[in-house]
Amino acid sequence: GPPQQRANYVTQSEVRGMEIWFYSNSHPALPPFFYVVFYEKDFADFRLYSPYMDGPQKLVTSYRAENGRVAAVKEIDRVLGREVARTTLSLIPGEPVSLNDAVSSLQSDVMLGTIKNLANHPFTVDALNLRRELSENVSHRVVMPGELLKVLTLPLRDAQGDIKLHYVLRLSHPGDFGVEQSQDRYYYSIEVSIRVLNPTGKLIFEQARKVSRYVEADQMERVKGKPFGYEGWLPLAPGKYRLEFIMTNLLMKTAFTAEREVLVPEPSDGLTVTDAVAFSQATAVPSSQAAVLPFTSGGVEFTPFVDRELDLLPSQDLKLFYQIWAPTASPQDSAGRKLQVNYAYGQPGATGSAKIIREEVQREQFDPGGSLINGKKISTADLAPGNYRVAITITDPDNGEKRFSNFSFRVVAEQPSASEFWDIYADGLGDYVSSGQSDYERGLTYLAAGSTSKAAEWFRRAVQKNPSNEKARSRLADFYFNQRDFAKVAELYSHAGVTSDTADETVLNVAESLDKTGNTRKAADLVESALAIRPASGPLYLALASYYQRLGNPGKAEEFERRGRSIIAAPEQRP
Repeated sequence: GPPQQRANYVTQSEVRGMEIWFYSNSHPALPPFFYVVFYEKDFADFRLYSPYMDGPQKLVTSYRAENGRVAAVKEIDRVLGREVARTTLSLIPGEPVSLNDAVSSLQSDVMLGTIKNLANHPFTVDALNLRRELSENVSHRVVMPGELLKVLTLPLRDAQGDIKLHYVLRLSHPGDFGVEQSQDRYYYSIEVSIRVLNPTGKLIFEQARKVSRYVEADQMERVKGKPFGYEGWLPLAPGKYRLEFIMTNLLMKTAFTAEREVLVPEPSDGLTVTDAVAFSQATAVPSSQAAVLPFTSGGVEFTPFVDRELDLLPSQDLKLFYQIWAPTASPQDSAGRKLQVNYAYGQPGATGSAKIIREEVQREQFDPGGSLINGKKISTADLAPGNYRVAITITDPDNGEKRFSNFSFRVVAEQPSASEFWDIYADGLGDYVSSGQSDYERGLTYLAAGSTSKAAEWFRRAVQKNPSNEKARSRLADFYFNQRDFAKVAELYSHAGVTSDTADETVLNVAESLDKTGNTRKAADLVESALAIRPASGPLYLALASYYQRLGNPGKAEEFERRGRSIIAAPEQRP
């Protein structure tokens, strides 16, 4: 596609004409930002430039081209400036380069190879297959209107201080969900897919959960007539996101969709309070499950209402919960300290109708991560029908800091909001956490936000929990490599080598790290092992050639270089 920016440099006496295209990319197989350079070999004959294969010598017309890469890149620096000189060594912003040695890694050529054959890349193929599958299913899967699926999201911190965005997807009417019967039992099968995107629409990660269960006749009798819902949570870093939900009833061939833009707040140096959420039930859960269940905090699992405006009968209590975040403090520092909480509720615009409930919260009740789940039950028995609003004010008397939350509801004479639901959640949430997959996905959200060091910490946790998580290991290796910590990169792959899932860029980084730590023989072995389990790669063969050259085997070096150059020069494959 067209670039976001294009810079033209006309031919000068010392430097050939060039066009440099800058891309801000959303394809997961490519860097988020990169350049593509074309140089004018002859009049009006522009060629694609490769930092490794061509080098800056191809761009210089003066005698300095004969003096090697360093002289050539310094001439470009003098004539066109530092940014252009740097781009001739690496097409990837942020990749370390030095004009003093003018060495180009193979990363830019790997990227050019990916662009060249992007139509056949696994990410592209997967996207095409998904699109094809959706197209094929259109005749027997009905996509229902978005208003039939209600969504509630709520960020909650756990005892370690990590934020999870809890969500519930609930159908508006019980009749929107169907089951099938087998003898004296019933069964259902659903699939829930979630795409997490940044505000510009770039995919960060996606989840797909399938739940198929039998329901005994007596249980079916209890849930019959209750709206069906699915609960879960997402490990998100603070920031803005766009979420795309699809809940599919696989038996009925119906799909319900919804989109939401959400903000996960950054904990402040003072107090933070989440939105207040109404709930129908609160149940104590074992500590072994409390860390993984949706809408669970402080050992209590809540069944939330989805509607932000609730209809209640005068006989129904309004039950709210919310979470307070504060900086972590030792038990000694928290001893004797309190927060003041006021609940003011009444009819907007009705002077004198407000009622106030005051209470205090002990700071010792906050968990080690600095969070406290709090709630309130407000009687509606004395309230006349009409619209009401609850304003919650939390005050720290030590410094006068105030934080606010609110909730709106209606008292009605008839037709209240449904208060009983058939909510489920996926099996395996414990495995999702213990396998490190949730840590890996959290790391991806930090990476998308540009917080590479925090992302690396979560990738490291994922690898600690599951050393075979190649995606997390590759991400961590790339981070260490960019930090020039070659010993840590080599250590990551010292016990288990590369796999078929290891990206070419990571293979090159690991091999170079082994080489820079004095293990050129191991670097060559690693690249050869990678080539044995994946399609032929020009940059990998070129790297292998350089290692064999330094190992004193010019014959093999020449063979591998010839093979690598032929692969890179080959025309692109058609899907």
